Parts: sequence; structure tokens; C-alpha cells
Amino acid sequence: MNRLETVKTTSKDLPRLKDLLARIGGVESLVVGDVGVDRYTLGVVERISPEAPVPIVAVETEWLKLGLAANVAENIVALGGKARMTGIVGSDRGAEDLAGLLKKAGVPSDDLVVDSTRRTVLKDRIVTDRQQMLRVDYESTHEAAPVVRAQVRSRAKARLASCRSVVIEDYAKGLFSREFLQELFDDSRAAGRVVLVDPNLKTPIDAYRGADVLTPNTKEAESLCGFRITDEASLLRAGTRLLEATGAEHVLITRGKDGIAIFTRGASVGQLVPTTVREVFDVSGAGDTVIAALALALPGGATIVEAAVLANLAAGVVVGKRGTATVTPAEIEQAMRYFFG
Repeated sequence: MNRLETVKTTSKDLPRLKDLLARIGGVESLVVGDVGVDRYTLGVVERISPEAPVPIVAVETEWLKLGLAANVAENIVALGGKARMTGIVGSDRGAEDLAGLLKKAGVPSDDLVVDSTRRTVLKDRIVTDRQQMLRVDYESTHEAAPVVRAQVRSRAKARLASCRSVVIEDYAKGLFSREFLQELFDDSRAAGRVVLVDPNLKTPIDAYRGADVLTPNTKEAESLCGFRITDEASLLRAGTRLLEATGAEHVLITRGKDGIAIFTRGASVGQLVPTTVREVFDVSGAGDTVIAALALALPGGATIVEAAVLANLAAGVVVGKRGTATVTPAEIEQAMRYFFG
């Protein structure tokens, strides 16, 4: 590819985008990946500890949210779709919290596999009204046993008949291996399902060969490709490299304030969907929102550009909220009118 074209969305595109947004209602997607819980501990800082030069946070409130792949599943439901999810949890309080949050979000938890050798992932963020002070991670990252992976695969295969897309969420917590990824790709391909992968920068690039759509952020794309993305030329080179190495049909590099860059197999140019953000409060989980929207829009009849525009609008809403969050179709419609109406 020799250049990047900016996608120009106007009021003339609104009827089509609204129609596509309506079509995603009821689309079912399967999420396979590392799951966890996000805990937010909110407080105020009024003094420094006499024991060490660190701030003392006086806790005011705490809340739990679905995290990692579970946040993707919650986003799918919030967008009007249906989600099935499988992954690994421990035999602990974290697993109980996760099951409760999934029930509240409308995501079944019966396909989760319990592995008593692991602890359920918990990320505890200590925040004030102005900034995040500290994050404490509780997790196990050792490689999952073959028998555990076999259970996850079996439960995933059982859901392929009803799901129209498969989302692979790799957070490098020990679930995925090269061989296991290929098994999931083969099963999904045999069922005729579109497979979307949110890759991890620690996983070799060719391990994702078999994915239809890859959605790395800039940092992940740089790590997978082995070079920095500093300008349009290096961005084009990264997109081309990822297409070649994975055999994917589409690669979407999420660029934060610089939008989403789309690279399609066989295309002579790349495409850039400009960002649609009014206010940035917290970027955590924005990538989860993007892949959730893509997983619903593509089976709903959207082109890759149309799906990316919807995903970009959804992410633009989410970053204006505190913590890992979700977005509704009504909020996306409001964003459409604001930016394109």
C-alpha cells in the first residue's frame, strides 16, 4: 500500500449507519479469552504518610466492573447483541464476583472453566477525582494445562452453531498457545464464522494466522512488527506486514486520538477513520468497545469501513466515561448527530 485515505462521513451517511446500528440487535457473538474483574477504589488525598513519602488515600467508595474479555462481552450486550463467553477462572472470591457481574450484565457464565491452580484476574485501581494513583494486579499467568484448554475448546465449539462471530481476546494470562489458537481458528472456519482477534504484544505474530480481522493498538502493532510507527509510511508498512504475516482479510490499528487505520488484503490504499471524541476521561477498555462493535456490525451486513465508523463512534463515547465502560445504541446515535448531523 502506498498511501492512506481519510474516510469522510457526512449527514448523507446517517440513514445507512442508523440502519446498520439497528441490525446488530440480536446478533450473537462468542468471546473466548482471558477474563477478569476490575475494582475501582475511589478516595481523596489530603496528606502524605509519615511512614514513607507516599500519599494517603482516604477511601470513599469502591465498585467492581467486568474486565478483560468479560468487558468485551458486556459491551456486546450493551450494544444490543447477545454474548456467549468462555475462559478460565479460579476457585475463589474473584470467580464469584465475576459470575455475579456477568449475570447483572446479561452474559451467561456457565461456559467458564474452573482451574483451581489459578486465581481469577483482579485489577484494583486506586483513584482520586483527578487521577489514578496506583494499580494492583492479582493474577496467575502460568500456561494453562492441556485438559483445561480442551474444556475451553469444547465449550467454544458448542456455541459456534448459534454465534455469528468469534472474538479472541489475548491478554497473555496463560490461556492461549500457538496450537490452541490454531484449533480455535480451524473450528471457527469450519463453522463459517468471522474471527476477530485482539492480539497481545507478547504473542508471536504468526500465531494469529487464521484470523479474519486483527485489531491491535499502535503499541501492539509496533511489537508484532518489530519497528516503531512514527509516520504514515511506517503505519502503512505495519499494516502491510500484519496482513502478510497473519493472512487476515482486514487489520485495524487503533490509534487513539488519531482514529482507526484500516488495511485490507488486496487493496492498494489504506483508510483512516478520524477520531470522534468530545472529551477524554479514561481510555481503558476502548479497544474492547471497538472489537465488540466490529463483531456485531460485520455479521450485520456492514462493510469494514462502515463497521469501523460505528466502532470509532462507540469508542469515542466510552473514553468519556470513568473506567472500563459500555456504550448503548442511543449514545452512538447521539454521537452520529453531533459529528455528522
